[in-house]
Amino acid sequence: MYAAYAGAAYMISNSWNCKNECEHPGTEGTEVLYNWDTQHVTSNGYIARNPDKKLIVVAFRGSAETGDWVESFMANPVQWPSTISGSIVVRGFLDGYLVSSEDVLQNTVDLAAKYPDHNIVAVGHSLGGARASMFVADFSINYPRLVSRVQLYTYGQAKVGNDVFADYMDNLNAPMYRVVNKGDIAPHLPMVSNMVHFGTEIWLTANGQSTVCKKGDYSKCSESLPAMAYNFQDHSTYPGL
Repeated sequence: MYAAYAGAAYMISNSWNCKNECEHPGTEGTEVLYNWDTQHVTSNGYIARNPDKKLIVVAFRGSAETGDWVESFMANPVQWPSTISGSIVVRGFLDGYLVSSEDVLQNTVDLAAKYPDHNIVAVGHSLGGARASMFVADFSINYPRLVSRVQLYTYGQAKVGNDVFADYMDNLNAPMYRVVNKGDIAPHLPMVSNMVHFGTEIWLTANGQSTVCKKGDYSKCSESLPAMAYNFQDHSTYPGL
């Protein structure tokens, strides 16, 4: 279901009426309540409510073209958030998040107040997964009382920040799941030692099985593959997207 919400960010605007993803079991009755589409710095997504599942879904669209996220990895790292000393993130991800963050945060907290029994689920594929992660960090800093209601599900997400950022995310103790499809190259980027992952990895292997790895055990999941096995094709073939 969460993959469907991430995939829908590529096609919906102001209503839940797309093919396939919007027809996924469990998403029936979903209402799109807010959407954004900025042009000068590309950022797209939507906020929806699933009344049956009691969810507020914040979905960030991924890369429309492979070049979108490859270019982002070339950007210089930058210190962010300012409240976390030593935290460094990829600037290419951050620029696209910040351009819409104020409205996204405000709409989310307003809905959280209106529907106090709903969890807040951030989702995204590819570039969208990185920005969904930044949303969770930003939301937790601005609204710490709501952290217990926050969850994160990403697909093909690259490394967002350094170990300080990753430790902050892990210490939130919120459910955070990072799905990696086979030899998808994106989760291994940028290939620099100071950028690391956080959360629980769910690696979908080539034999149709899945392996779950907590932080500290990532070497048993997708990192166990040799670099020559990384590819672009697996980045665009996530089940449910």
